[in-house]
Amino acid sequence: MKKLTLAISAIAAAFGAASAKADVSVSGSGSAAYIAPAGSGADSKLNVGQFVSFGLSTTTASGMTISGGMGLSNTITTNAGQAVSGGQTLSFATGGATITVGDVTVNDTPGDVGGVVGGQVGDNGGLNSNVGSGFVDDDGLGVAFSTAVGGSTLSFTYIVNDDTDTLGAINTAGSNALMGAGITVPMGAMTVTVGVADSDTGETSSGASVSTAIGGGTLVVGYGQQTLKTAEKSTAVSYAVSSTNGSSVTYTTTAATNGDLDADGDTTVMGATYTMALDADTTVKVGFQNKKDADDDSTSQFDASISRALGGGASVFLDMRNLSGDASQDGSAIAVGTNVSF
Repeated sequence: MKKLTLAISAIAAAFGAASAKADVSVSGSGSAAYIAPAGSGADSKLNVGQFVSFGLSTTTASGMTISGGMGLSNTITTNAGQAVSGGQTLSFATGGATITVGDVTVNDTPGDVGGVVGGQVGDNGGLNSNVGSGFVDDDGLGVAFSTAVGGSTLSFTYIVNDDTDTLGAINTAGSNALMGAGITVPMGAMTVTVGVADSDTGETSSGASVSTAIGGGTLVVGYGQQTLKTAEKSTAVSYAVSSTNGSSVTYTTTAATNGDLDADGDTTVMGATYTMALDADTTVKVGFQNKKDADDDSTSQFDASISRALGGGASVFLDMRNLSGDASQDGSAIAVGTNVSF
């Protein structure tokens, strides 16, 4: 730890010497969890993960803010080995608009509402829900643009190459172009979000969600429709980390293909989530999703989560997911653990 601290200090000092106006930040998070997976006789698991993000930011004479971000993730899971992933971005912000170049993500499941638990009960619990399945790849090297228009926010993302390895290097064996667009509009007590996405493989996705405050909490309802290909239907789980200077890093893992369609066609997804703070430190979330695909198969998912902040960036959580209607994944999984951020 002392060596790591000295190394980080040396890097920060080098940046400071190169540009006295540049701000350099280091942030990160860690987690540990015990997972009781779904399935009769399934072995329990332990999962430990760490994420570190390096950010730097400067402001030009014209007032433009330029931010760079780089992240690295390392996780290890019982009977699953170790996985390393990461990404990097460079952002330019001025006049309420931001352009980000690098590892970006297309929202290929607009309107996908209902999932409130993390990958501990999904990836590691054997319940990778295909309720909100998206394109086989939704991230890669590209450009993202967002801007504020009145009280609304517009966004557009274009990915040149979605074939990357776990550390973001381009895999020249093939590439697919992706693009997505969205708008978020406040309407009185409600906020409405609409989005569309398209892949040059022929996959498309569109959807909308509405959020509003009710009963001391926040209710979000969503509906989405996807046109998926039989050979490209899998579950993608995305993780995003934003540094304090506004730069962000997103990395995605794609689970093994499950629940493949027998025929190409439309899949509809609808769901809802409700989030409520019980007190200043305790938050409860519940969610429900239902999916009907082109094979006329229906899958339902129920999520529940409770977390409590301990102070100092630490918290503990209990997550649960129940999936029904999918013969390959039916059952319940539970995860209990702790998260810490710095």
